[in-house]
Amino acid sequence: MMATTEAVEKAKTKKRPKAWGQVRVFGRWCKGCGLCIAFCPTGVFEAGDDGHPRVRFPDRCTGCEWCEFHCPDLAIQVIRHTASREPTGAKA
Repeated sequence: MMATTEAVEKAKTKKRPKAWGQVRVFGRWCKGCGLCIAFCPTGVFEAGDDGHPRVRFPDRCTGCEWCEFHCPDLAIQVIRHTASREPTGAKA
């Protein structure tokens, strides 16, 4: 019984990898409504010179997929990850 309790406590304290996402905007599909810019909870997007969204801060993306689900033009793709991020410039 003691081993089970220890295993449960160990599982509770184990850190989960932080979820993150990669965002892609398909510019030709986007009509520039601005929903993604206005409602992204982490401020990943900004308006470009033409008013269409562009990914300004990709490292802020948590992979919540709000933008992908609410885009009326289906112009955004989010690839959600849960593994640790590779350091910038890492080679595969």
